[in-house]
Amino acid sequence: MKYVELRIYHESGSLHPMHAFEMRHEAIERAALLHWNTVLDGTNTMVFRVRGDPEPFRAKLDARTATVEYSLTEAVEGTFYCCVRDRAIDADRNYIEAVARGTLVVVPPVAFNPDGTTDLTLVGTPADVDAAVSGLPDGLRATVRSVGPYRRRAGADAVRLTDRQRAAVAAAVDCGYYDSPRAGTVEDVADALGVAPGTAAEHLRKAEARVMARLVE
Repeated sequence: MKYVELRIYHESGSLHPMHAFEMRHEAIERAALLHWNTVLDGTNTMVFRVRGDPEPFRAKLDARTATVEYSLTEAVEGTFYCCVRDRAIDADRNYIEAVARGTLVVVPPVAFNPDGTTDLTLVGTPADVDAAVSGLPDGLRATVRSVGPYRRRAGADAVRLTDRQRAAVAAAVDCGYYDSPRAGTVEDVADALGVAPGTAAEHLRKAEARVMARLVE
């Protein structure tokens, strides 16, 4: 089994109208698709996490002819959630065509970025993953951000550490480096890894930076 993290680029006209709205509206910073369910009556039901003001989002949903029904939470610290059922449009079908093949599974979340790109993670057999990357529908192209054998930590919502960074963090935990009060030192981590203290410190700094960046996101 294989995973691939993709960044999807959209040519003119292929961007989903809601994504285009989020890009243009100053009160909406970003959105991520957390859960979805496609049913046989031609509608999609989805749950989004949105950073921004829910009122412009509500107004846009009210104005869309594709909207069947929806519910919004109140914003807490600038983030709200939306459950929406809408009728599938061509932009939805493009995504479904791209990823609904063979063994492929989309690992949430799907991130809709302010620059108009979309980040998503696919898991499946190597043949199906490769076919999805090379066979995107017209109007979509992708760059591969990460690819490899699937493990439980693979996916866009996980913190992506290199093997050496992960080993350094594991050694630091084992020796008590993160205990309070601190029981281990960088030198202990270096000894466990068989590297110089400066190298161990660099692995830890980079791992911590990735973890903290993901946490605040």
